[in-house]
Amino acid sequence: MNVASAPSEFRRLRIVTTIGLAFLALIQTPLSITRAGLGATMSERYWGALAIGMVVLIGIGAGYHLLTKVVQRTADHQLVARYVSDNLSVVAAAAKLVGYVLVVVLAVGFAVTSFVHLLNLETASVPVIQSIVILVLAVPSFAGWQPRSRTLFFAMVPAALAIVAVLVAGLFLELVDGIDSAGHAAGGIAVTSTNAGVSWPLGEAALGACLPAALIGLMTERSFGEATTRRIEVRALLKVLIPTLLLITATIYLVQIATLSPTTRLSPILVMAEMFLGGVAAAVAGIAFCAGGLAIGLAAYSQVNLLLRSLATDGILPRQMAAADARAPRRFVVSIIAVLCAGAAYFAETSLGVSTSLVLILFACFVMTMAALVARGRKVRRDSTVLAERNGAKASIRWGLLLGVMALVIILISAVVQPGHTLIAVLVLAVPSVVLLAQRRGRGKIGKTLAASDLTEGRTLPTRVHAIVLVERLDRPTLQAITYARATRPSTLTGLVVDVDPATTEALSRDWTEAEMPVELRILGTPRGAARRPVIEHVRSLRAGSPRDIVIIYAPRVVSSSAAWQRFFVRHSTPALLSELKLEPGVIVAEVPYQLEDVEEQ
Repeated sequence: MNVASAPSEFRRLRIVTTIGLAFLALIQTPLSITRAGLGATMSERYWGALAIGMVVLIGIGAGYHLLTKVVQRTADHQLVARYVSDNLSVVAAAAKLVGYVLVVVLAVGFAVTSFVHLLNLETASVPVIQSIVILVLAVPSFAGWQPRSRTLFFAMVPAALAIVAVLVAGLFLELVDGIDSAGHAAGGIAVTSTNAGVSWPLGEAALGACLPAALIGLMTERSFGEATTRRIEVRALLKVLIPTLLLITATIYLVQIATLSPTTRLSPILVMAEMFLGGVAAAVAGIAFCAGGLAIGLAAYSQVNLLLRSLATDGILPRQMAAADARAPRRFVVSIIAVLCAGAAYFAETSLGVSTSLVLILFACFVMTMAALVARGRKVRRDSTVLAERNGAKASIRWGLLLGVMALVIILISAVVQPGHTLIAVLVLAVPSVVLLAQRRGRGKIGKTLAASDLTEGRTLPTRVHAIVLVERLDRPTLQAITYARATRPSTLTGLVVDVDPATTEALSRDWTEAEMPVELRILGTPRGAARRPVIEHVRSLRAGSPRDIVIIYAPRVVSSSAAWQRFFVRHSTPALLSELKLEPGVIVAEVPYQLEDVEEQ
């Protein structure tokens, strides 16, 4: 199903993606907090990290709520371009694109680890499996087809129900008899933490707790094709965020009670499913988590496609990529993104590193957006004489500075406690940013070069028009090309053949004479000589005496749109001769298509 079929499908897909992002935050946030080096002996700091994450979530939500009020029809990168810098707007757009890339990596990692645990494949190469699954999930987007939003939604529902069942069972057991964590504290796939920064467990855990706040940046902008404003009210997102925060809090509480080990790659929910409900229920939950993770990955890939079209509409990418039928360039970009996703999944040490990188990249985008909001407020205060506008601009400056500094502090904390992950985040954001900046700069230079400074230049009519029909044999495509060329009434018209094989050339000359063709046949070259150079030299000779003359080359070409076996035997590539002729000044190359089906109908 093509997602571009209706705006309502865009809206449903956005809602499903938002639910998937909330589900991913619910799974990854407790795992990141647990993996951040706190351990059972320091479990009292779980709540400090969670409190920091909620404060940051409120702050980021307030920032996007303010943006919704003052610039409802403007996306983050558009705001940055308008009030800060065009180059930084490209970086902000790249941050959103990379954000969805890392969401794919996190979602697939969650699905794969659940699958590996389900089949007891602890020794399996998880990064390799993740990379393969990421490439497979990109196939629908590459083919221009996306699952329906309802299919993705119903794939996530069992996973959400499994989470609720595990948490309800755990809270019930704790309320009735208390939880016996013996034998379960070290469950899952063990990993080793390699942190080269300052040892500050609370700061590391706070970074993990900031994931829901970071994901708001992806939730608050509408998809391409919705005939509404670009921004979404944060109050509408609270319907998803509030239940998510309550479930995260319940999960952290049970993690603390069950004293789960921080050295596990496995989601605490899946470990607790085995503790509270037994092996069969854990297997069912694992299957549901696999399906849910894959659905989130597919939804993120679909948003990548829509984001590419939005960026093309906004001028970050070539505008032709915004068209619904411009599948080839988007396939190329999706292929590159899939390879980058697979590489990130293979080289990432754990999901903690991916989650930290996602937080840093989206917070960097938020800092740039707040800087643009501050610049906008200062411009309004400088230009406006309306008291209400000036007071609103003053408030936006204060909030923009406060929230921007808050996000910047989180980035600095990461640089101190997780320098390796911070460097990876910088590199991951730098690669697409440099590529986008380079292609945008190149397009800008070409545009300046092609700009018409003198509107009278290039409007002088040519003195004469020389038409040449390239001939290999006197068949139906050639006869049609000659007829079309005659219809244009050129100054001169000749059929041109290169004498590569004397016998073939002699037969063609004989057929030409017998057919009494009203067009001169000119034979170039020597037997078994070059096929391209004589034609190019002849074309140059026509314009040597009069540079204002132009030469039109008509090349017959057989095409077929019916049976696959016919298309297989038809030439698909452009001949090298035509490619060279296109580079000659004053030369126009026209391919005359001849439908192969026309032969069958006669």
